[in-house]
Amino acid sequence: MIYGKMLLYYSIFASAVLIYGIGLSRIVELPVSKLRSPLFYVKAVISILSTSLLSWIVTRNILLPLGIIELFPFIAFLIFIGINAFLESLVRITTGTSTVEFSVSFIIVILSILESSSILDSLMICLSCFLSLLTITPLCLIFKKRFCSNGTKLSDSFFSVFLIFLGCIILLFSIWDIGWLNKGVLK
Repeated sequence: MIYGKMLLYYSIFASAVLIYGIGLSRIVELPVSKLRSPLFYVKAVISILSTSLLSWIVTRNILLPLGIIELFPFIAFLIFIGINAFLESLVRITTGTSTVEFSVSFIIVILSILESSSILDSLMICLSCFLSLLTITPLCLIFKKRFCSNGTKLSDSFFSVFLIFLGCIILLFSIWDIGWLNKGVLK
């Protein structure tokens, strides 16, 4: 039950994508063909979960006893590069398509290690951050299709309208979160 609440909390209320802003600019800049490919998401979730798992184990069992916990982002980076390069080469050999993505996945890994107290917590945070990313992706596709339908490139007007829309969504989630937690407030 606690992991269900954690999944709900990190995917909606404290959404890494909406509240922290992880991946918003990168999702908007990715090509639509890549965002529509299920292989892109499968590779991303495998690399995020496996990197988080290995990084948490190394951080907990090696870096923490040695007192050099400050190096965990570097170690996570090295693990992420190794796993991501292996998965990308596997995807390119088998399908011939590119599923390269770095910044969003790596930031999710760092966030999950920083905010977890156990390995299961870390995996749940990774999964919920990824679900948060999946919920915002259709909105990005809709906005891109609407604003760039005539072949124009993304402009400042697109980003301003998109950020205003995301601000409204964040406000709605925040109001619902407060009203849901404090039932007597809205009476």
